[in-house]
Amino acid sequence: MKNDKTLRKYKSSGGVDVYKLPVEAFPNHVTNCYLVMDDPITLLDTASGWDTANAELAACFDGLREKFGAKISLKDVGRLIITHGHIDHFGGVNFVVRESAAELGIHELDASVIQNFKERLLVSSTNLHLFLARSGMPQEEVGALLQLNKWSKDTFVARPVDFTFDEGQVQRGKLTAFHTPGHCPGQVCLRLDDILFTADHVLSRITPNQSPEAITRWTGLGHYVQSLKEIRKVDGIRIGLGGHEDEMDDLDARILATLDFHDSRLNKTLDLLKEPKTVHDVSRGLFGKQMNYNILLAMLETGAHMEYLYERGRIAVTNIEEVENELNPVLVYQQQ
Repeated sequence: MKNDKTLRKYKSSGGVDVYKLPVEAFPNHVTNCYLVMDDPITLLDTASGWDTANAELAACFDGLREKFGAKISLKDVGRLIITHGHIDHFGGVNFVVRESAAELGIHELDASVIQNFKERLLVSSTNLHLFLARSGMPQEEVGALLQLNKWSKDTFVARPVDFTFDEGQVQRGKLTAFHTPGHCPGQVCLRLDDILFTADHVLSRITPNQSPEAITRWTGLGHYVQSLKEIRKVDGIRIGLGGHEDEMDDLDARILATLDFHDSRLNKTLDLLKEPKTVHDVSRGLFGKQMNYNILLAMLETGAHMEYLYERGRIAVTNIEEVENELNPVLVYQQQ
């Protein structure tokens, strides 16, 4: 991922100023928050909520005054919209609401991530445990990955959400939402005139990590691919502004490149499954030896692609007797 910590200003075709506020959510992981000078003044995303990230977010407002002469502070934010329920985008909501008293909104499928945070974390962690247990990964590694999955989330305190939305205009103002599940159940892209805030749905260089729908509903490669195709139909977009990395002057080309990337990864997965393999085997074949959190990301990405192929009858489980006789056996797959 390319990190760019430069404050930037954009103007929509309707004359609305937009500022990119890049915040280092975690070490070497920059999240782009966006300040939309609509009525009400709206902040899109908050980064992680770590003390250092909160300080950087506040400092961005000082930077706006110094670089662009914008007489705006965090306390002037009247509305806070979270693009999707991942901690590097919503973790700072308590800080922002405390400083500004802004109304907090998120897509209805991700509202429980903020309102019932511990419950959602426990349920998804249980499903992740089941996925890893049947993946063929050695059991001693499973426990370590489950702990890694929680490391950045333990400090978040749940809070009520003021409003939720689905498709269409978001409350007051000019922002329009497009529900684009896949990377996250409640992922949305938000349109402002000829600008599309793509969050993590479309990024300028990388493709967002995928996760099996068996872990969390409304994720999965199937939903993601369909959402990419749907967002291609949105016309009149001059620029795409992602939740990470750079702006995209040719959004359609970037979407097509992302679709091609996943087609290639599906073909590589199928090629590896000419012989029987577990998810863990295929992950090592696709990504080689990884370290720390990247092991989990590789497993989730592999699982999402194998789930996609399995649901479409391209691969099948070969160890049927174990599936019949054991509660949660390691699953072995092969190309059909």
